[in-house]
Amino acid sequence: MIQVKAPGKLYIAGEYAVTEPGYKSVLIAVDRFVTATIEEADVTQSSIHSKTLHHEPISFQRRQDNIVLSDLNAAKQLKYVITAIEVFEQYVRSNNIKLKHFHLTIDSNLDDASGHKYGLGSSAAVLVSIVKALNEFYDMQLSNLYIYKLAVIANMKLQSLSSCGDIAVSVYTGWLAYSTFDHEWVMQQIEDTSVNEVLKKNWPGLHIEPLQAPENMEVLIGWTGSPASSHHLVSEVKRLKSDPTFYGKFLEQSHDCVEKLIHAFKTNHIKGVQKMIRLNRSIIQQMDREATIDIETPHLKTLCDIAETHGGAAKTSGAGGGDCGITIIRSDVNKDAIYDEWQQNNVQPLEFNIHHGQ
Repeated sequence: MIQVKAPGKLYIAGEYAVTEPGYKSVLIAVDRFVTATIEEADVTQSSIHSKTLHHEPISFQRRQDNIVLSDLNAAKQLKYVITAIEVFEQYVRSNNIKLKHFHLTIDSNLDDASGHKYGLGSSAAVLVSIVKALNEFYDMQLSNLYIYKLAVIANMKLQSLSSCGDIAVSVYTGWLAYSTFDHEWVMQQIEDTSVNEVLKKNWPGLHIEPLQAPENMEVLIGWTGSPASSHHLVSEVKRLKSDPTFYGKFLEQSHDCVEKLIHAFKTNHIKGVQKMIRLNRSIIQQMDREATIDIETPHLKTLCDIAETHGGAAKTSGAGGGDCGITIIRSDVNKDAIYDEWQQNNVQPLEFNIHHGQ
């Protein structure tokens, strides 16, 4: 039996701009996981068991390049699982390796106990956990880059608008600087060539760089209890793109801010990190004023303002509109004072740690 874990993510800076190729963001992997367990089947029948969606395993068969479930009603709910398997098995076949029957179980603790979403990137972690599990099951010994690319190909086949930063940090873990790739170019490659060929090519715009956090720096995470709709928020940004003067200025400001943030990481400079977190918040607030949907909701504003009064540098995380905010503090700051005031204002502290390694 093989068991692998893929962590969830939070954005620290560079959200929205990261949807454009070449514009960097900074993310962290957190110690909440999707876990994939796989074991070889001793019969000619494979199965998928999603503990979060189904109480019983569902068997499947292979028909050419497709996975066909015995319960067709479950296919929509399990589309990420199915697509990840299909893409990986195309790669397996292209390497002249015989496919095997297996039982795959997926479990998750990325949401809270009552099923509310924290905004940790569950679909990305599902894709990554399955690719990692199949990589070990077939003993492919793939690099992190190939694992990332296979998960991205599956994601693109599902027509996701994602920058795929959540996939990258779920694979590489820890702190990560990331910029997305030219999506149209990659999609054309997927349509025109084999999975094998797409993996081998350099993807224009893609940048993945692990970072080392400054010493004595901590990230505090607060949850507002209201899940954000990333899809609606990203769609709103698409509308804002129709004003090239505004949107071009936003991209330029975000790019400059995140580059300086990465430099602060590399020079072990906490104050520099905090300064750029505050600047990134103000850049997103400018977008918020142009948008028809709240990015920094009143609840998130309260979260940030409380943290600032205690010496933290705070901002929304990810799409905004709900979900989480983050605060960068020195480790000698009294974080319990921040947590207590958050709780008095209906913000739940999430005492997650940054996840490093496999």
